[in-house]
Amino acid sequence: MLAVASPRPDVIGVVALIDPSATAGDQELLALEYAGTVLAMELVRLRSLAETELRLRRDLVEELLAGTDEESALARASALSYDLERPHWVLVLEGRGRTQDADMFFHAVRRAMRASAVGSMLVTRGDTVVVLADREVDWEAFRETVLTELGGGRCRIGIGGRCDRPSEFPRSYREATIALKIQRSARGPDQAVSYDDLGVYQLLGEVEDPAVVERLVRRWLGALIDYDAKRHSELVETLSQYLECGGAYDRAATALCVHRSTLKYRLQRIREISGLDLTDPDTQFNLQLATRAWRTLRALRS
Repeated sequence: MLAVASPRPDVIGVVALIDPSATAGDQELLALEYAGTVLAMELVRLRSLAETELRLRRDLVEELLAGTDEESALARASALSYDLERPHWVLVLEGRGRTQDADMFFHAVRRAMRASAVGSMLVTRGDTVVVLADREVDWEAFRETVLTELGGGRCRIGIGGRCDRPSEFPRSYREATIALKIQRSARGPDQAVSYDDLGVYQLLGEVEDPAVVERLVRRWLGALIDYDAKRHSELVETLSQYLECGGAYDRAATALCVHRSTLKYRLQRIREISGLDLTDPDTQFNLQLATRAWRTLRALRS
């Protein structure tokens, strides 16, 4: 015999009475129904507590990312029995499953966090999920765990630098966002990218005066940028991929999803419009730096 604990439209629990000799009477049935009612009340209480804690954790994450008073943040974390004085890393994840269900991705990330033991603090921001990880792990392995929990699909991650104080969370969040946006802009395969591993992108992103980076981009790519804007073409993107692929035609064509002959035609147009010799080592260096600066500016502005 069963008593269903169902205070809402969904069933949240069941009480079972095993009666192999079929001797249960009205008194046992009444007790079973009472047990079902008590179970339903207790499960509702526990669910309410869990939802409240989840909301409080979400509010704390939002405040940390926006920047908040350190003493207040530590007090709120302590009330949640959460150690905010441990080192943390902010992760920004972007992805989707085989369906367009946004909640599915969020819950997959939460399960992956539990499986990888990287903490329990996360929040949805726009089309991304932001995680406060309380230990450093193999982030690519963590990304694979998210995909496993998702049952396939896509996932890419930007990882900010280490936070040793609550006041450092906004900086780490900004870094993680930049790492994700640069990965998106580069049109490469989905992966976990750390801001600390961005190399020249990191240096360009930390230049205090963006006008310095703007001048570099205009000096080397200005004519191509203007041409792209007028003709809705992708010569700057083509040049960037060509340089990132080390001048290998086949790899660059694959990255751009174009035929080899199309790539050759575009490179010829780049030479004509820019007036630059793409075989000169110094020119190649300056152009690669300029195209990376161009990507960095796009990431910072988006």
